[in-house]
Amino acid sequence: MGFDKYIDRGVYPTLKWSKSFLTEYFGNPDAIPMSVADMDFEAPPAVIEKLKKRAAHGIYGYEYRPDSYFDAIVGWYRNRHNWNLEREHIESSPSILSAIAILINQHSDEGDGVIIQPPVFFEFRMVIRDNRRKVVKNPLKFVDGHYEIDFEDLERKAADPKNKMLVLCSPHNPVGRVWTQGELEQVAEICARHDVFVIADEIHGDFVFPPHQFAPYLSIANNGNEAACLSPAKTFNIAGMVDALTIIPNEQHRQQFREFTQRYQINKVNVFASAAIEAAHREGGAWLDELLVYLQGNIAFIKAYLQQRNIGVSLIEPEGTFLAWLDFNGLGMDAKTLAKFLAQEAQIAIAPGHWFGREGAGFARMTIGCPRATIQRALDNLTAAVQKSGR
Repeated sequence: MGFDKYIDRGVYPTLKWSKSFLTEYFGNPDAIPMSVADMDFEAPPAVIEKLKKRAAHGIYGYEYRPDSYFDAIVGWYRNRHNWNLEREHIESSPSILSAIAILINQHSDEGDGVIIQPPVFFEFRMVIRDNRRKVVKNPLKFVDGHYEIDFEDLERKAADPKNKMLVLCSPHNPVGRVWTQGELEQVAEICARHDVFVIADEIHGDFVFPPHQFAPYLSIANNGNEAACLSPAKTFNIAGMVDALTIIPNEQHRQQFREFTQRYQINKVNVFASAAIEAAHREGGAWLDELLVYLQGNIAFIKAYLQQRNIGVSLIEPEGTFLAWLDFNGLGMDAKTLAKFLAQEAQIAIAPGHWFGREGAGFARMTIGCPRATIQRALDNLTAAVQKSGR
């Protein structure tokens, strides 16, 4: 599928590769861009062909989502994840974060607590605070190089009546955990016992490496106090053009969500998004299978490279996602010094761990959905910088 091919993303105003973005966040417009969680690969051929065909029609008027659109989505989750997703449970929204914001407003009040599990995707924290809720941390436990949910702490936080919701990142960004069915069952039991509404962000659900298996949260939890946020944006590298899918089994909650999207007119159909989503779910499986093999190769390359160079940096091997969580604690730098070192000395733009909460200090997230040559260049830069620093 040509995953080794270099494609110049600078010809369009791409966020990750933007000189202004690199300057603003890393102070280095020439750093190798590996921070934003999108991939440097072409979308599946079936998606590109469908978009070409749709564009060639020449008329882009108002459309609706046809039966074939929903059939493709339902079929994907049935065949790929053994989940009988029901079509009538699907609602659309512009993005997963907008869906999370809507759900937070509908299932909590200002000042209520929303639980997150840091180090975790930093925009969860932003959307909670922007909606005048309180961020409540249930930090993951780092045990022998492996992250686990602290269930005792989750029980305590969920038992507080002021804490109304949990945003569950599954698979987890940035640490790469794919939660087991048993772990998800424990989460569901605790949250059901304390009437905590769970939002499962499953945008990375298709990125799982053997022997691990992705378990959709809604295939486990069914007390009517949960929703899942899905999107093909990451899976097929079409984040700049697609909608999100919000799955809400409870009829009353689903109607609330639909009324909100109708009231604010954010449920309209984009003809190209619909074409891409249907084509991806219907014909993108073989492409994804090859991508997963390539990503596993990237992970193996990083692991072997760091072990051979012995520069005080190690990989927390991901069970899923296209993100590598790297441990820099061996370099003995504080969070700000490390961030500056990576951007200025190593010349790589990777997301500093403290962006994901103070629990991520000493780590950094590298996007590895890119040609292996890019990863080697970044690691060569890192090695040279560490050796030059004398650490």
